[in-house]
Amino acid sequence: MSGMTIVWIVVAVAVLVILVALVAGATSRRSQRRREQEAYDHEEQARESAAHAEKQQAIADEVDARARKAQAIADEKAAEARRLAAGATERRDAADEARAMSEEHRSQAQNLWPDGSENRDAEPADSQWDGGTQPQNTQWDDGTHPHDPRNPKHTKH
Repeated sequence: MSGMTIVWIVVAVAVLVILVALVAGATSRRSQRRREQEAYDHEEQARESAAHAEKQQAIADEVDARARKAQAIADEKAAEARRLAAGATERRDAADEARAMSEEHRSQAQNLWPDGSENRDAEPADSQWDGGTQPQNTQWDDGTHPHDPRNPKHTKH
């Protein structure tokens, strides 16, 4: 082989190496751009996912707040129901006591009436007082009662 052939071979190999380097560089740059685009796409998806997650968290917080409010209202209603039930029980007990007291007074009254008397459930015929401070008058159909508007001494409240 001549010297010129060797030069041509070396030049061809050099050109071939340069071409391979250029193709490899271009491929590397294209690959790098593709990876950058993928990274950008992933970052964009991450931002969208984060925004969606924040929106979902805000909705969850709102629902949780409404649930706490509803629970507080339910607790308040339950406490009111317990108070009302206790008040009803207290009033039932008071009614039972009043009934027992009434029965005791009725029993005492029956024991005080002479046997065979016809007025056991009525008031004494000569009673003019109801036990209070007002005289008892059942003849007030004629407008003489102090609070009857027909009474000339009646004062309007």
